[in-house]
Amino acid sequence: MKRIFTFFPVLTLMLITLSCSGQTNKKENSQAINSSKVNVYYFHFTRRCETCKAVEANAKKAVEELYPAEVKSGSYTFTSINLDEAEYKNLAEKLGVGGQTLLVVRGDKKIDITGEGFMNARDLDKMKDEIRATVEKILL
Repeated sequence: MKRIFTFFPVLTLMLITLSCSGQTNKKENSQAINSSKVNVYYFHFTRRCETCKAVEANAKKAVEELYPAEVKSGSYTFTSINLDEAEYKNLAEKLGVGGQTLLVVRGDKKIDITGEGFMNARDLDKMKDEIRATVEKILL
C-alpha cells in the first residue's frame, strides 16, 4: 500500500510533463541574454493544461512579489515564451529548451527548475521558496 502512495505522485508528475511537452517545437528568437540580469523564463506551447498555466501565473507572481524593486528597475525579469512562435527559436536553442521549461538564467549560468515548478504549480508559497533559493544559487 505504501508503494502505491509513493508511485502515484511520481506517475502523475510524469503524465503531466509528457502531456505538456508532447507538441512540436517551432520558433525563432532575437533576444540576447544579459549577463547581469536575472531572467526567469517560462517556455510553453500554445496548447496548455491548467497546471501549465498555473506554473506560469505563480512563477510570475513569485518573481514580482519577491523582487519588486529589481523587477521595476529591470534587473530581474519574468518572461513567458510561447515555443510555437517563430521569433523565439534562437533563444530556445541557445538555452537548450525544446519543451515546457522553467529556467532561472543569469549570463552563462542557468538552473532548470521545471520539475519543482510543476510540483508547486498551485502553491505560491512553495513556488516563492523555490525561486528564491534558485536566484540565490545563480547569484553566487
